[in-house]
Amino acid sequence: MANSRLTELAWPQRATLALSVLLALLGLAGFAVTGFDDYVGAGPDYVLGLRVNPLQNTIYLATGLIGLTMCWRPRSARIFGALMAPVYLVVFAIGAPSGEVAGTGPLNANSAAGFVHLLIGFAAVVIAQACVRVEQAKRQPRA
Repeated sequence: MANSRLTELAWPQRATLALSVLLALLGLAGFAVTGFDDYVGAGPDYVLGLRVNPLQNTIYLATGLIGLTMCWRPRSARIFGALMAPVYLVVFAIGAPSGEVAGTGPLNANSAAGFVHLLIGFAAVVIAQACVRVEQAKRQPRA
């Protein structure tokens, strides 16, 4: 039953699902490494080359869980993409000044994390736009 449910999803919805699973797993892995202490701290904690702290892990986990609830309908996936794009582009902007210097920003993000935030922001724009195309294609009469 679950397999047929996944095959019914349009590609932007599957992309939303995949991105959401990755974000949720990254958040959980981050909490496994950092714990919950020093919420905006600048510890030397890394997950897959990304410097993390509990604040960043919370953002990953929350957006991942939101995406998991919103990927099942094209309209919901579109809203998810439209909301996540500015969130992650702002997260990129907040974390970008810190670069490789630990403790210079609230997210404790290194350049790799900044690149990932930028990539997620642009992926969310693509998801939102693709969902619009899918919704429009469903409304078009077939010739």
